[in-house]
Amino acid sequence: MSVLRCFICLPIRIASTFWKLLFHSLMKLRWTPSSRSWLLSLDKVIRSHIIHQNHAKMVQVTYRDEVHSIWTVTVKGSQQNKIPLVILHGMGGGSGMFITNIDDLAERRDVILIDLPGFGLSSRPQLRVKKEGLWRVDTTVDDIDEFYTEVLNLWFEKMGLEKVVLLGHSYGGYLCSVYCMKYPERVKHLVLADPWGFPPVPPNTEARPFMRNKSIALLSKVLSKMNLFTPLRIIGPLGPFVLNFLRGDLVRKYHRYFKDTTFSDYIYACNTCDSPSGEVAFSRVSQNFGWAKKPIIERIGLWPEDLDVTFIYGARSWVDSSYGKVAKKLRPRSYVDVQVIVGAGHHVYADRPGAFNDMVHKICEAVDAGHKPNITDEYQLRNEAWAQLLRRPSCESFEESSSKFQHRRTLSALELSSHQEVDFDSEEDLSEGDNDEGQRTVNCVKFNLDEEPGETDDSVPYTADSDLGTHSAAEERISVRADISAVENAALSSNSSS
Repeated sequence: MSVLRCFICLPIRIASTFWKLLFHSLMKLRWTPSSRSWLLSLDKVIRSHIIHQNHAKMVQVTYRDEVHSIWTVTVKGSQQNKIPLVILHGMGGGSGMFITNIDDLAERRDVILIDLPGFGLSSRPQLRVKKEGLWRVDTTVDDIDEFYTEVLNLWFEKMGLEKVVLLGHSYGGYLCSVYCMKYPERVKHLVLADPWGFPPVPPNTEARPFMRNKSIALLSKVLSKMNLFTPLRIIGPLGPFVLNFLRGDLVRKYHRYFKDTTFSDYIYACNTCDSPSGEVAFSRVSQNFGWAKKPIIERIGLWPEDLDVTFIYGARSWVDSSYGKVAKKLRPRSYVDVQVIVGAGHHVYADRPGAFNDMVHKICEAVDAGHKPNITDEYQLRNEAWAQLLRRPSCESFEESSSKFQHRRTLSALELSSHQEVDFDSEEDLSEGDNDEGQRTVNCVKFNLDEEPGETDDSVPYTADSDLGTHSAAEERISVRADISAVENAALSSNSSS
């Protein structure tokens, strides 16, 4: 038996090990055009667009006798002695995803971003299996949750961060929620941007109409056995082009900074430069491509009552925002606020950066001042100001009757659409003033109420005696009366001819 092992089994093992090393050292790099050095160069290009002073480094922490390196980007804020903001990205992303938000958020405090372990430039730990005695078994949800919770806490200690405002997007929101179940004392306010993992799996998921197709059902089962980005790695050199085609929306979101494929290349490199341990961790905690095996909503009782939480959803996102309201009902004695940004999708921070940054600013300022944020009240005041202006004579056109009394006429569709784009950034916009000609003017700004200051154009004066800012009321009355006269003459001529 020992001779058989020596002359047959041992050569087979040596040959398999040799071919495995050859594949990982040569074939993989040629088939998947990605590397850590390429990702590092893309990260430098993205950080070059940050106006504030920033630096990036590897922060090493030791967990269970293993050293884990976490890529950390620190942006120095314009104002010091403020509670810092820590941001965690979502599934398949990196710290560069928040390039549209960093400078605005860093105006008043330090902003710290990381690549989660298993993603981006951070180390890729072994999260597929674990040791139990002499055997290796698959990891579970509890193993993944414990790993990220403990590693994040060690990172906080290494960085010397005692109190922070913690913001997580999507899968990062899930990990932030799990972290606050064990170490809530470090988090002054938890901001969850379109968080993944809150709702439970709906009943009869397999009985949905499109799952009745056998081909789709088979494809779903096959893909469920893969990691999320495995098909992208399988197609090899075609991967960057396919990703740029399939996720062209991401390229458009960052078109302001990058005119080429820099950002799509960054996303591709984040998910192909090394082993997909982050995807493995996500597959351990998820099921059916969208739901968590242990939903946060079922564990929300582990949050302490003094933990303040704000949900920020995108109105067009595939994430169910109703569970933010469910969380608010389940925590009646705690501060829970739910905000939905109109016109934003799952990447709410990139779709509507102005509105998103304004909400985060209000939250951080309230934390600095030691009171609860009142975002809902402030937006309600904006809505009331809008409604008040729409009821004012200065926002409607007038006609003079034969008795020389003015009366309101019905607004046209064009006028109504223009009035629905009026915004007020302050109470001064509602105040009237007299110009040189003695006319009343109101400083109006074209905007949509879900937008925030900074996203709109400069204000232009709107006179009460003008109609849509282009034609005078007298000119419009002459035009309308001319049209009416033409219609009456045509009717009279047709009657006379008949």
